[in-house]
Amino acid sequence: MPENENQLGALLERFKVVVEGGTVPRPAGTFATYAISNFRGGIGKSTLAFNLAWEVSRGNRSLLVDGCPQCNFSQSLLGEDFDRCRNTIYDALLPRVMAGTPTVEPDDLVFSVPPSCASFKNGQAVHLVPGSKELFLFPSLLYTQLSTATTLGSRSEETTRKILQAVQELATVLQSHLGATKVLIDTSPFFGGATHLAWVAADALIIPVRVDQHSMEALKLTLSMLRNPAMDFLRLNKQAGITRVPKVHAIVMTHCGWNRQSAFTPDRSTQAYLAQVLDIVRQNADLFSCDDPLSAIHLLDDFHSAGRISGSKRIPLAELTVGQSFTIEGQRLEVNTSLTRYQNELRSLASTI
Repeated sequence: MPENENQLGALLERFKVVVEGGTVPRPAGTFATYAISNFRGGIGKSTLAFNLAWEVSRGNRSLLVDGCPQCNFSQSLLGEDFDRCRNTIYDALLPRVMAGTPTVEPDDLVFSVPPSCASFKNGQAVHLVPGSKELFLFPSLLYTQLSTATTLGSRSEETTRKILQAVQELATVLQSHLGATKVLIDTSPFFGGATHLAWVAADALIIPVRVDQHSMEALKLTLSMLRNPAMDFLRLNKQAGITRVPKVHAIVMTHCGWNRQSAFTPDRSTQAYLAQVLDIVRQNADLFSCDDPLSAIHLLDDFHSAGRISGSKRIPLAELTVGQSFTIEGQRLEVNTSLTRYQNELRSLASTI
């Protein structure tokens, strides 16, 4: 299709500018609260959240929320200190979802990140509401409470709204308490439970999409949740009188592969998936935060050794240096010159937040 070919060409031209350190037009509007979300695991979501948290914290007092029961985001930020967290996101949500359970004071819910992760020093204050493996069981509790709320007659809508706005209310309280101007929420690859609450709280979504067919289907499902009134998000929100829907602010293509014979050109497989994403985006343009959804698509390389080093050593890619070497699981890894590309790609994405 000529239109798709033209858009793909424009997308690749924009990418060339980005990897060389230049700037390209991006959505002008920014938001206070973002959820990083997609309905598929293994796409680099928590790695992206960790790196974006660092970038955002350079200029903004930040509140980070780990809404994923795997807790990878928390472990990257806190390391061994994660085991010392007395309270978690589960403890914060429980009294907001189930009346009568003990509440936790704001200072007892948040954990300052810089003392645990040296890379976050010298930026603005950044605090985390740690994740919890108990979130694996949270969907059952949440939907039991929502079902009970439907039996409350005239109080049904108000009670349902209070439950669904649990993360939103928590973020509002903590933002005010900490003076935070940005909130980033990492979510699970499943919609049920805390992810639903995160979507209610979010002004906008950042959707990482790996270049494979399973991720294409996951992207379609994610966007369907924002559009289809019969699916859980809009259906339950309607019962609560909640009409606001988060905008899609960024589609982040991860693990892109590149043609070794042609600089800045994706390989054929990657281009095929990019073409699919362009089709999906064009069909859902009204869900985006900008008039031209093409400007909301970001391309990230497969980070290879630098990514392994970043994840294992809890060092943001922006803080690595070409030529550094580390031993990970008995293997010596070196940061190669591709790091500069990765840093420029992440910086371009972070500049839109």
